[in-house]
Amino acid sequence: MYSDYERLIKMDLSQYAGKWVAVCDSKIVAANSSIKQLIKESEAKCGKKKPVITKVSSTARIL
Repeated sequence: MYSDYERLIKMDLSQYAGKWVAVCDSKIVAANSSIKQLIKESEAKCGKKKPVITKVSSTARIL
């Protein structure tokens, strides 16, 4: 079984270039250019679970 982090690194994140994303239960639950807003959104959607959060490179593209 994959962890949220393992799924995150395999996802196509090109549509989120330059933004922060949060993954919980193997799904992107929030994406925002503001880390503060992203944390607020992800806390509301993940409850007590800790989401995996990362900033997507502004040059992200499908390889």
